[in-house]
Amino acid sequence: MKGKEIITVLPGDDVTSHITLPCKLGTGLHSSVDTSKNTVSDIGDSHSGVNDGSCASIRIKAELAGRLRHRSASNTYFILANTRRYVPKINDRVLVIVEERVGDYHRVTMPQSTCGPALLPTLAFEGATKRNHPNLSTGSLIYCRVTSCDSHFETLLSCLVGNNDGGHNSNKNTGGFPDGGASRKDWMTDEGTYGELKGGSVTIVSIGLAKELLHPKNVVLDALGNAGLPFEICIGVNGMIWIHSTRPEYTILILNAIRNSEVMTEAQVKGMVKAIVKTVKRQIMDEEE
Repeated sequence: MKGKEIITVLPGDDVTSHITLPCKLGTGLHSSVDTSKNTVSDIGDSHSGVNDGSCASIRIKAELAGRLRHRSASNTYFILANTRRYVPKINDRVLVIVEERVGDYHRVTMPQSTCGPALLPTLAFEGATKRNHPNLSTGSLIYCRVTSCDSHFETLLSCLVGNNDGGHNSNKNTGGFPDGGASRKDWMTDEGTYGELKGGSVTIVSIGLAKELLHPKNVVLDALGNAGLPFEICIGVNGMIWIHSTRPEYTILILNAIRNSEVMTEAQVKGMVKAIVKTVKRQIMDEEE
């Protein structure tokens, strides 16, 4: 499977030729063995990994409709699927809306989620103390991460960078890995990765599109960045997106480009971004003259 190759699959499709063994199989993939050629012991545990003892007898098939992806860090292949509802997972970054304060917690709503209201501790912010912590009002938009998602309890969130939960979370929930790319700044500086998002515009997209946007080499975001548009963006795995730019025209442009990209190829996305950026910049110049 080539790094930039897009492979769309349907349930039942054989994807063996696109996968390099040995590897681990993630969401949406299932391995089986041709018993006429070899034994089941050749493939090992289909949920944890696939051995390369006898590649010819191993068949890997898709169980979901979506795009075949490869995570090189863990050598894991998985299907990036578009689901109707978001299922919370540990360390997922999400956007939530504050409902009310209950004791030492803020009860928040997580749009498009399968869970009910979640809880955000008042001290789960970088540098927060009992005397000095964010005073969040109803309706505030928060960018945070999931630290606990037990089906028997309310989902717990945090605005602390991974491995710095101050006792709210154990290492087993963070997987022992740091929160990649997150900036650990005091909440009062407004320079940290997590916290309250002020200003800007919010929109809701499909879960599948949100996951696509979080890919390090996402085509539409790369194209918008190369176009020289100054903007900030926060993407929640639950399908909420916050965008802040220097001009309303740029915000509308970015929102439209993101939505249009869901049904376009890479070449079409690049052409679309180039065309609308050129059009919007020309309109701005005409208005200023």
